[in-house]
Parts: sequence; C-alpha cells; structure tokens
Amino acid sequence: MSSQLNVDTIVDKAGSGGSNVKMANTSTYVGEGGGGTQNTVQSLIKQFSTFDQRGGFVTQNTAGDTFNTSSQTDREAGTVVVNLTNNMNNTTYPAFNSPHYDRTDANRNYPNMGAGTTCTTSSYNAVSSHVAGSTQDTVMNSALAGDLA
Repeated sequence: MSSQLNVDTIVDKAGSGGSNVKMANTSTYVGEGGGGTQNTVQSLIKQFSTFDQRGGFVTQNTAGDTFNTSSQTDREAGTVVVNLTNNMNNTTYPAFNSPHYDRTDANRNYPNMGAGTTCTTSSYNAVSSHVAGSTQDTVMNSALAGDLA
C-alpha cells in the first residue's frame, strides 16, 4: 500500500526551522507540466565557479559564487585546472564553460569555451579558445554535471 504525506514545512528535531532532508539517488520529481519524472539527485549541477585568469594568476571573481570547487590553478594561457572539493564517480562527466563578460571585456572575440580533454575524478581543465584555435586568459564561468563518487 502506498502512502502520501502532506506537509507545509519540514524542520529539524530541535524545531529551529532548518531542515536536514536526505534524498536517496532514487528520488524523483514530476517535471514541468506533469508529463514525466526526473531523478532529483542526478539532475543537479555538481560544481560551478567563476574565475578571472587575466591578471597572470587565477583569482576567484568576488562577484561570483562557487560550489564544490576547492581551488583553481592557472595551467597556461586560456586554461585553468578546476579542482573539486568532492570527487566525481568517473572521468566521463560533462564539464562546460561560458565567457563571463562585462561591457569593457576585451576578450569578447574568444567565444569558444569548453572543457579540455584532461578530466580526472578530482579535476578538469576549463579552456577558452578563439575560433582560429588560439587561447587567451579571460573570465570564465564553469560547471559540471554527472555522478559524485
């Protein structure tokens, strides 16, 4: 027999208002329009960060935010190694980048952003390249999806 629990708010045992809900990897949610379901845990972004490589070293963009990012390392022009706080389950996860422009950014001619070929369970390369193939330091937004270890 299946059950349904209807509540307005979930709080911790102490009643402090916080919630400590743990969801199994089999948890699902109903998609927009009610036409299908998705796995809640697998559909989440597992890492994101914004960083600026233009000053000769990688700095965390103070206006940006990070999640599951322990650090970034300047590897070479246009390439940053993104180090993860929590490892991924395998090396075949999708990592993606996008330029982070403001109106004065001179690197707008570097529209091709992507993950490099070096993905490990604990890090990946974020790469900025020109359509002609050259790379240049810029400001990037980076994220990945997949299964955590």
